[in-house]
Amino acid sequence: MALTEYDSELDIDPMFATTHREVWQRLGECGTWWTGAQRVAAMSEARAAFECQLCSERSHALSPSMIEGTHDSVSELPRQAVDLVHRLTTDPGRLTQEWANATIDALGEERYVELAIIVCTQYVIESFAKCLGLALLELPTPGDGAPSQVRPTDVGDVGAWVSQTLDKALANVSRAGSLVPDTEVLWRDIVQCHYSRGPEFAELVWNRALSRPQTELVASTVSSLNECFY
Repeated sequence: MALTEYDSELDIDPMFATTHREVWQRLGECGTWWTGAQRVAAMSEARAAFECQLCSERSHALSPSMIEGTHDSVSELPRQAVDLVHRLTTDPGRLTQEWANATIDALGEERYVELAIIVCTQYVIESFAKCLGLALLELPTPGDGAPSQVRPTDVGDVGAWVSQTLDKALANVSRAGSLVPDTEVLWRDIVQCHYSRGPEFAELVWNRALSRPQTELVASTVSSLNECFY
């Protein structure tokens, strides 16, 4: 099937094209802990991960730790950053806290979280395109500027792998990336676009093509197939 652009004969809600393109460009902006060039490099690594020989061998192994080697990297990112991007892209269901702790020790938990948000946001956008036979968007132009490296003051140890906001009023899934709020907002925008589409998420009955129970069924099925331990 030939790949088409978002603006095609497919009956796609224009909201997706608008939101995807806007968020996509913002993924390439200078972040709080990574430069724009480094963030775009991470996005290129996420695409390269699907062709990485090491990732392929690990995916067929009983445990990824059984296979040693070097990723087929396409950037100058630190080795631990490349491993984070590749593993989160190709084998997220088998990440362990021991591995996460080692990666965090090497990168810092703020950099770890920011990369994780970028990879997860990119994955949603590109999976949507691939499933519908749409052409992938060109990688964004890296933004200028230097990371501020400002850590929020309202975060701490909540028993998770990384520090999160201490505001327990928020659901855990909404707190996961709160260590880097300026990047987390991109993930929230994608969630709003694909799932909740605004404040109506709190309503058990809504006027949409799928009912709320149908939406929850699809979401839980996809989460199960993706081995989401949350």
